[in-house]
Amino acid sequence: MTEDFKDFDLLNVPLKGTSLVEASAGTGKSFSIAGLFLRLLIETAIPVSEILVVTFTQAATEELRDRIRRSITDALEAFAEGGCRESFLQGLVEKEKDHGEAINRLNTALRNFDCAAIMTIHGFCWRILKENAFESLSMFDVELVSSQELIKAEMVDDFWRQHLYTESALFVQYAVQVGLSPDSLLKLLGKHFSHPFLKVIPAVEPPDASVQEQAFIKAFETLRSAWPSSREKVAGLLRSDGLKRNCYNLGKIPAWIESMDSFLSRPGAECTLFSGFEKFTTTELCRSAKKNCEPPAHAFFDLCEGFRCSHAALLEVYEKKIIGLKSELFRFANRELPARKGKMNVLYFDDLLLNLLGALKGKAGEHLAATIRGKFKAALIDEFQDTDPLQYTILREVFARKPSILFFIGDPKQSIYGFRGADIFAYMEAARDVQTRFTLRENWRSEPDLVTSLNVLFENNPRPFVYEEIRFHPCAPAHGRASERLLINGKPEPPFHMWIVENASDAAKAIPKQEARRSISVAVAGEIAELLRLGKEGRALLGGRPLGEEDIAVLVRRNQDAVQMQQVLSGLGIPSVLYSTGNLFDSHEAMEVQRVLSSIAAPENGKLLRSALVTDILGLKGADLEKVISEEREWESWVVRFTHYRDLWVGRGFIRMFRRFLNQEEVLARLMRYPDGERRCTNLLHLSEVLHQISVDKRLNRAGLLKWLAAHRAGVGTEPEEHPIRLESDDRAVKLVTVHKSKGLEYPVVFCPFGWNGSTLRSSREPFSFHDGETPAGLTLDLGSEHAEENRKQAEKENLSENLRLLYVSLTRAKERCYFVWGRFRDAETSAPAYLFYPPPSLAKDDVVAATRSHFLKLEKDFTEKLQELERKARGGLVIYPAPEFPVKGRVAEQRESVQLSCRVFKGHIDREQGFASFSSLISGREAEPEDGDPEAIPTELPPLEKPQGFFSFPAGMRAGSCLHALFEALDFTGRDPESVKKTIGEKLIEHGYAPEWGEEVYGMVKRVLQADLDPAVPDLRLSRLRAEDRLQELEFYWPLKRVTPEFLAEIVSGRDIPPGFAEHLGRLEFSPLRGFMRGFLDLLFRFRGRYYLVDWKSNDLGSRIEDYGREGMMAAMQKGYYVLQYLIYTVAVHQYLRLRLSDYRYEDHFGGVFYIFLRGVDPDRGPDFGIFRARPSEELVRKLAAELIEDRKPG
Repeated sequence: MTEDFKDFDLLNVPLKGTSLVEASAGTGKSFSIAGLFLRLLIETAIPVSEILVVTFTQAATEELRDRIRRSITDALEAFAEGGCRESFLQGLVEKEKDHGEAINRLNTALRNFDCAAIMTIHGFCWRILKENAFESLSMFDVELVSSQELIKAEMVDDFWRQHLYTESALFVQYAVQVGLSPDSLLKLLGKHFSHPFLKVIPAVEPPDASVQEQAFIKAFETLRSAWPSSREKVAGLLRSDGLKRNCYNLGKIPAWIESMDSFLSRPGAECTLFSGFEKFTTTELCRSAKKNCEPPAHAFFDLCEGFRCSHAALLEVYEKKIIGLKSELFRFANRELPARKGKMNVLYFDDLLLNLLGALKGKAGEHLAATIRGKFKAALIDEFQDTDPLQYTILREVFARKPSILFFIGDPKQSIYGFRGADIFAYMEAARDVQTRFTLRENWRSEPDLVTSLNVLFENNPRPFVYEEIRFHPCAPAHGRASERLLINGKPEPPFHMWIVENASDAAKAIPKQEARRSISVAVAGEIAELLRLGKEGRALLGGRPLGEEDIAVLVRRNQDAVQMQQVLSGLGIPSVLYSTGNLFDSHEAMEVQRVLSSIAAPENGKLLRSALVTDILGLKGADLEKVISEEREWESWVVRFTHYRDLWVGRGFIRMFRRFLNQEEVLARLMRYPDGERRCTNLLHLSEVLHQISVDKRLNRAGLLKWLAAHRAGVGTEPEEHPIRLESDDRAVKLVTVHKSKGLEYPVVFCPFGWNGSTLRSSREPFSFHDGETPAGLTLDLGSEHAEENRKQAEKENLSENLRLLYVSLTRAKERCYFVWGRFRDAETSAPAYLFYPPPSLAKDDVVAATRSHFLKLEKDFTEKLQELERKARGGLVIYPAPEFPVKGRVAEQRESVQLSCRVFKGHIDREQGFASFSSLISGREAEPEDGDPEAIPTELPPLEKPQGFFSFPAGMRAGSCLHALFEALDFTGRDPESVKKTIGEKLIEHGYAPEWGEEVYGMVKRVLQADLDPAVPDLRLSRLRAEDRLQELEFYWPLKRVTPEFLAEIVSGRDIPPGFAEHLGRLEFSPLRGFMRGFLDLLFRFRGRYYLVDWKSNDLGSRIEDYGREGMMAAMQKGYYVLQYLIYTVAVHQYLRLRLSDYRYEDHFGGVFYIFLRGVDPDRGPDFGIFRARPSEELVRKLAAELIEDRKPG
């Protein structure tokens, strides 16, 4: 049994064993971690690299790293000066006798701080697995991926095909009707599969429904056969005087008859009965008969009764079948997901934890744990309330089972990230396991009366967070807190304002939620406007300065509430900024960008163009579009403009095109006219950055980029937090923040208008998760078990606890003033305030949500009396009054004084020679940039004299080059499976906008190229002999480039083994002097019999005859296109690459040469002199080029 909580004394807490430190909001958690780190450095002499600090996000890691580094610097200064004003550092100086040794240890820590082990839990696991690959049985070359959504989506698609394609049409129809689809299964998996030890109930197989299906179909056919002869008689019987007319309304009977006509005229039985079918059943007729009257009788009514029973039996088995399929999905995923990632040799972040735990539980586990403890003599685990069972088990296995210095620091009251996998029950388990427990009690954040008011609210309930293990430790205002007192008209006011909203028509009736949200948004905006007006007049001062927009935050649970709040504030002229938890690809702008880019990619498609024109980005209204469509010249103008953008995209890359599009169409100016214009422009520019980056990194063409965007908009291929919405400017703006985003932050004035969400589950049919207390890891997913009702109570109890924690986080963000809104809102009877302010009689029951509802609904005058009691206990810190009513108009915040704007004048110097160079930039004089095709695939200037035949007729140009490059990159050169090759050809043609009819000609070219002898001096040297492991494609290279000019290039290659006259040709280039980095991509580097060869694909149109691709024709093209310079640059790159990769590298032994393959002219029957240009620069020239072009940047 662990002891109860002690007050945490940072200066004297023992540095031994396992300790839990609960740090309530505002009590200095980060300061305490930095203080513990200092004490470990000074008192235990543990090096900085052996103190492990773990937190749960990358942002928190960087913040902690900065905080700890600053604390070391401050401590050095304090020891050097013999003391300081900060009490902890002063105590540390007084406590430590040998100041010289302390300064030495701190200086050493500062010098070695780059080695500090401050990391996320995933970073810690990755490091351990890499450093202990043999002990952990980890693969050395595994790739770590940031998302496994695409793998999961493919897996779910396979599951759907395997299990649904073989099912009856009737069941598939039912499954679709109840919302079962690959998307819904992926969503179910995504919501719950992140929990590593999840238990799924019921663990059942999908039952066989064939018997019920046959009975149902037979009953339907019988019913259909009987209807024509029974129709008129049945219609008459339904009008019988013996039936109650409130049940069998004469006016509705014709519609029921028509519905039966329609239902029975369908080709086959369907799962859904029409509304009113029950009126034809014997049971309903008997129930609706008047007193002392016999109900109408007919054989058809009996048949309907039997059909209804067979329908009910079918739905019952189908419901079990759906549950069985969902259960099978999780079993399938547990098998398939690791197997698929294993085949791909990739790991997702959570796999790191699973692999490390597996290693710790394995045969070498104790040795591995000892190794880790040897590396890290102490561990500080920050934000421990956000842990999960897997993370805690790893930390316990490593540190808690043997004597170690281990501190868990966190606050269970702030555990609000359950949707990310955080598990408060893992924290509660840890709290029971630790030897010593501490709490921080001094609140450094909030105004003293605000601290008192919060104590009153949360002490009002003996179990303020439902579970006894989550304690509320009342805080005391910190002595010496720096205060920015908020004064209104020169006087302080109560810091906690609780507004009460009442139903204007009936105070006892619940207020509809939507109505409440609208009226509260107006009230909050009005109060903000009033505060800002007082600040403008100098009557609302914060720390002596006028209160401004930047001092105010509105905390919300949902993004929709933030958007609504922003609209109301905007209507009052109050600037605001939305700190959203949303994803960039869920935004309205992402949808519109997809429409616009789809149209640019295919400007000839009228439907796509019309869809693009009516976006907010382009701004055409219905009448404008009608005018464009009706006037041919207007329509043609748009087609030409979009064609121009398409050509720019193909020729110069995505970002060049998109910037031109934004400028020419004045998109940003148009979007800024909207109330949320800054938000829209921020999203649009953010999207352009992401799309540009991905198009460069993955070398995507138009089709590839559109496919990537569509997948990410559909939620496939990205984690929800991989592309968060970026913040627009927050200078002098009210902050609209979700509660989850606000954690760890603080604001002078905070509004909490929507903290009254209910705790009941939305649907009785939806799967839900809960902790059953029996499963070791705790979490169970109930898909529809026989104990679902009891389990639902536990799930709702957990919901209530989380809502209380969210309420705590909301109320503890304020420094000087907090507003909270409360009232009899719909569903508020199971909300956190209902439980906190009006504790139900029994708090220990699992059905605490139902008890809270029952107790709240019985409140009459107690509703306000209880609040008044809380107000009295707060002794002036809390004031409760009706929510103010503000007119929407007439309270606009005053305009700021206009400022004369002018452009800043840049007075620095830009080194225009510095940058990235490439072969393309050298021959064009323009900046190198990623292109969407082969920049050298330029059609000849003169048209052929005769009509080209075969592959000679394939289109020329950049698009063709891009298509053929992509094709050879995707091909299996061995050609063992011709059908697979043809399929790949078809895909690439379609991707690049070519008709599939070109397939046979392209296939013939591919066969010729792969079967051709490349060099008569090297027997059997053909591409078809190359295995995949002997090929490197699209190999990117960089090297530091010395200053280079055209004249310099001509000089260093002059007179060497290059074509005559080429040096003079180089001298005529007109690029500006360049230095920085040389960059390029090798189409293909392959290995054959120990030698390495370089290949560049050329789709140039040199003519329509094979003779045009002989030695003379190719040499002319090589000189004209400066390809000789290109292969010299590429050869230098390969030379450097091999020199670094091969320990025994010798140019003469290992480099085989260069092949420029002109794809149109290759013919194995005519030999290697047609279509294949060969070269092998001398070693002397290559070494000379390397020495003259590559800058040596080694230090020293």
